[in-house]
Amino acid sequence: MLIAAAIPYAVSTAMLMRTYPLKPDHGRAGGMADRDEGKRLAKLYGCTSCHGAAFQGLRYNGDPSLVRNFAPNLTLLAARYSDTQLAQAIRQGVRPSDGRALWGMPSATFTTITDAEMGAVLAYLRSFPASGAPTPSDRPGIRARIAMIWGLLLPADQPNRDNTRHGTQQPAPDLVTIAMQRPPIDPGPAYRLGRHLARTICSECHGSDLGGDSVEGGPDLIIAGAYDLPAFRRLMRTGIPPGGRDLGIMRQTAREDLHVLTDREIDALHDYLVARAAAMP
Repeated sequence: MLIAAAIPYAVSTAMLMRTYPLKPDHGRAGGMADRDEGKRLAKLYGCTSCHGAAFQGLRYNGDPSLVRNFAPNLTLLAARYSDTQLAQAIRQGVRPSDGRALWGMPSATFTTITDAEMGAVLAYLRSFPASGAPTPSDRPGIRARIAMIWGLLLPADQPNRDNTRHGTQQPAPDLVTIAMQRPPIDPGPAYRLGRHLARTICSECHGSDLGGDSVEGGPDLIIAGAYDLPAFRRLMRTGIPPGGRDLGIMRQTAREDLHVLTDREIDALHDYLVARAAAMP
């Protein structure tokens, strides 16, 4: 029994200690003029939902199968890290201080945000002085360690490799790699903005290719092709679909984060999702 318990502990500890190479990143904080847009994007991307309105960190989940349940105090990290290092952590899911993976960081969603968007978010983050206390360091329990090993054992060519199988945990840099290998359909340059928005705000719950994610509960977004524009606007502003049924996390996300989308962005996202639905086999 001791040997059986020691093996998953040893394997999961090795996964936690594994380091990843940091790739160059050109992210730079913008100026004061970018802060308002950074504030909007931080809300849209869900940064403040996990890290708090003042970026001092929150306990965002209590699931014992998760490696990390506390989002760190970003005001303290911003005082230690350069703009480039912060951008690497956000887009690559790697801790700049030692190259170890970030667990629970949705870098697979953020990997395609533009330098201008990154600059605006960093400008807003740097407008906050270093304050507050560090959030607690999580100590993964047995359920989290089993979830890590289960994620490790998933075949690389299996559709569920993108963390859509319930009870799996995978490090952020591995999920980034998978997301880059499984992008959403590209129906052409006319839909560039809508596709970009889908990758940066929808993929966290609906999968990197928008084909659904059973862990987060997001369905394949082919369903969005059935929405007319007024119904889609209502969905994105309030989280309420036709018929008024409760969509759970979608209702919460729309009211807390997605309501900052502009009309132009909602229209572009709708156009893309309709085009994607039409292009699906």
